[in-house]
Amino acid sequence: MQNRAVKKLLLFVVFIAVGVTILFVFDLRRFTPENIRDFILSFGVWGPLLYIFLYTVRPLIFFPAIVLTLSGGYTFGPWWGTLYDLIGATLGACLAFIIARSLGRETVERWLGDKLKKMDDISEEKGFRTILFVRLVPLIPFDVINYGAGLTKVRLRDYALATLIGILPGAFAYNYLGASFHNFSSQFYIAITLVLILMLVPTVYKWAKKRKSISNTNI
Repeated sequence: MQNRAVKKLLLFVVFIAVGVTILFVFDLRRFTPENIRDFILSFGVWGPLLYIFLYTVRPLIFFPAIVLTLSGGYTFGPWWGTLYDLIGATLGACLAFIIARSLGRETVERWLGDKLKKMDDISEEKGFRTILFVRLVPLIPFDVINYGAGLTKVRLRDYALATLIGILPGAFAYNYLGASFHNFSSQFYIAITLVLILMLVPTVYKWAKKRKSISNTNI
């Protein structure tokens, strides 16, 4: 049983290594929003389905989500781009979640023991709120959450719904920014403002948490 768990974990590690290697081999600099847009539009009416598919399999090769999101806005506009983004990103997050749960759970459980049990207790009781929080306040990289959540006992249903809701603000902001690439009008500056606000959320959260901790200490 232990050998089987180790084999699963090794397969998981190899899987991640292959994805990272593919990124380096194909050279990320070639994948600009403009090139991705031209590629998607070349498929005509099937373009939206292709974009959703690319976003779904994106976690398998760790392609930067932000590049694909900007490409969605640049290709389909802020509204349709956001919709396709939400569908593809949620499906991709669920795919990574299922892979991690299938390949890595047993071994991690053996290694962490009681610590994982405590994480499980939290994820079972507050799984939706926990995932929603880390999506809205991006303190942890997107794909780390995708695979890491699969190692806990958070329910897939809660994980999927919290992900869908939690990524909505970021998806719209970056799609809006991508759409503004067509002409650098006032829309571009509004989009930049939205993105900057999103980027400041983790910093503001940490500051507020630290201030609250200091206040509690002084009481």
